Amino acid sequence: MKKKSIQVNQLARVEGEGAFTLHLDSAGQAAARLKVFEAPRLFEGFLKGRHFNELPDLTARICVSAR
Repeated sequence: MKKKSIQVNQLARVEGEGAFTLHLDSAGQAAARLKVFEAPRLFEGFLKGRHFNELPDLTARICVSAR
């Protein structure tokens, strides 16, 4: 049996973006790798100096994904 690979380039329901790769060799050994990439959101700058009571309203829609 020759070496086989399974690769998933995009995963849903992961914070950021994710990929999964599975390698199987001829002896039946498996190696799996999960990579999750989360880009910086850069919203911290406009929160500096604000009162903590303002933060939920200012950040409420930052992490909402488009559906």
